[in-house]
Amino acid sequence: MSEEFVSAEATPDVAQVVESWNVPEGAPVATQIRAKILEAIEKGYDDPQLVADLAVGPVVVALGRLEVELADARRRIAELEQASDARGGAAN
Repeated sequence: MSEEFVSAEATPDVAQVVESWNVPEGAPVATQIRAKILEAIEKGYDDPQLVADLAVGPVVVALGRLEVELADARRRIAELEQASDARGGAAN
């Protein structure tokens, strides 16, 4: 067997790598990002650097949304804790 054949056989293609990403169930944004990248690969955009570039943009957007939602959740938790303390303090 030639080295070329062995290395080509052992190296997964870009679509196989993207398909192997273990996206958790119940993660619709990550699932959608992966599906869109696979669509791009099917259309011929299969350069690994391009695939990385295609993934980074949506991941940054999703991360930004998570940061905003987390900050909002922390604010709401603090408000609920203050309201709970105010009720508890007034009852004593």
